[in-house]
Amino acid sequence: MTKIDIVCPLYHAEKHLDGFLARLRAQRDVEIVRGVFPLTDDGSDLTAVKAKLDAEGFTYFTVTPEEFSHSLTRERAIRDYCVSDIVLMLSQDVTLEGDGAVATLVAALGDGVVYAYGRQIVKQRTIEYYVRRKNYGADSFTVSKDDIPEMGLRAFFASDAFAAYDRPAFLALGGYDGIPMMMNEDMYYAKKLLDAGYRKAYVAGAVAEHSHRFTLKQLYRRYYATGVWFREHPEFSGYKTTDTGMKLALSVFAGALKHFNIPVLLRFLPDMTARYLGMKRGAKAPRKKED
Repeated sequence: MTKIDIVCPLYHAEKHLDGFLARLRAQRDVEIVRGVFPLTDDGSDLTAVKAKLDAEGFTYFTVTPEEFSHSLTRERAIRDYCVSDIVLMLSQDVTLEGDGAVATLVAALGDGVVYAYGRQIVKQRTIEYYVRRKNYGADSFTVSKDDIPEMGLRAFFASDAFAAYDRPAFLALGGYDGIPMMMNEDMYYAKKLLDAGYRKAYVAGAVAEHSHRFTLKQLYRRYYATGVWFREHPEFSGYKTTDTGMKLALSVFAGALKHFNIPVLLRFLPDMTARYLGMKRGAKAPRKKED
């Protein structure tokens, strides 16, 4: 029985929590030693959420919306609240598939692998269905520092929506270096561990459903923020992209055409345009003046 801790930030999580906790309880071959749930307190009533976490024997702490960041909040949870050598990172809107998803994921750690992320799927045939199929394939693999020249930027792809961390390695590497990030903290850490000589793993047999439905405006803003992030992290700029964006677009279009998916085909051009323009404009956005 593998002992693990869980870290999962919660924000307006009422509609997700019952099912989320039930699927956690159903996982076999792992023992949850400590569940750590950072709660974003925006003034809404957290009584019901806290009661459900208390009933499970889980731990939580609160942060304000201004204090929250995807990196620092997770870093605090891992450093100050977790006790096990393995930490399972989850998003509140993830649906674990089957009772062995977590055990399969954490089994990939070891032998130099200090980070592993699972396969994310979408069941409804939206554009995200095809995007996930491209980004999360059917074959597992590991990545080391030696693979970076061939893979380029893709070598650092990772997702904390469903991931397992070797906690001692995370602490030894300094986590996210105390840098506040609202996205891509997983990618930032993946680069750190590879540069340090560790490996990361993609585990196709550990599956979770994870989907979003963004409006075009939301999609543009998301990719704009991604462009800004890459501008603020020039350490990623020297790596080839292997035409990732174009390959993704072609894969989505080919899949939708194969299924004669009219809604996706109609959405395809504006969707991909929003992604492209958001990323490009974010990367060129003027820097904010320091306070």
